[in-house]
Amino acid sequence: MVDDNDTIAQSGNPALIVEGAVAHLVLNAPERRNALTLAAWARIPELVSRIGQSPGIRACIVKGMAGHGFCAGADISEFRDVRATPDAAKHYDAVNVEAFRALKTLPVPVIAAIEGACLGGGLGLALACDIRIAARSAFFSIPAARLGLAYPPEALGDLLQAISPSRAKMLLFTGNKLSGEQALDYGLIDELVPDEALDRRIESLCERICANAPLSLKASKHALNALADLSGSNAREEAERNAEICIDSADYAEGCKAFLEKRAPVFKGG
Repeated sequence: MVDDNDTIAQSGNPALIVEGAVAHLVLNAPERRNALTLAAWARIPELVSRIGQSPGIRACIVKGMAGHGFCAGADISEFRDVRATPDAAKHYDAVNVEAFRALKTLPVPVIAAIEGACLGGGLGLALACDIRIAARSAFFSIPAARLGLAYPPEALGDLLQAISPSRAKMLLFTGNKLSGEQALDYGLIDELVPDEALDRRIESLCERICANAPLSLKASKHALNALADLSGSNAREEAERNAEICIDSADYAEGCKAFLEKRAPVFKGG
């Protein structure tokens, strides 16, 4: 669970900060445009697990340290050490995939708040989120071909869930940089807003999400992931179980009762 007094979670990279019912996973390496080291990638599932074990959290925001972009991708400066051999590179990719998978399987909605650079693994991280809102300053690129890298299939699968195969190939084959407008046209992001409006838009979206029934959101996320084949072989069965839990929940009864009484429902997550 997340403890409001957990200074380790609040100060690391990424940092985890909780405000009410919303968890903020903050990519916290401003001197490197929030690039992620292997240790940072490995830390993501640990923090996401804490979020998942905290019943009071109803939404998660993934963002970069303010003013330093979203994420410049993997910290290439350590590649000579952490990707020095084929086995080391395979391990690195596995850690990457676990970070992406943690966000995709987190029971609460995950929103990427993107400003500035969203590159390589940073874009992969954004694609693992359920919703992507970007500021007009945002720009996007996958420079793997310029580095001689190949991305893990699961990460490429996330890309293909967002855009067409031909556009994915264009990004991968050229390493071209996309503006926010182009990313919106491609389908990489869901909304594009003025930079000064990003925080308020994210806050508004979280308020709307947090007002809804947590079990319903969890069931919807699992079902959509199962249909998209994002969460493994047991995802469909788990989605069906979650749907059954919703029908038998107090929140479902409260939602129906509130609708009939023409009032706002008060959901408690049970």
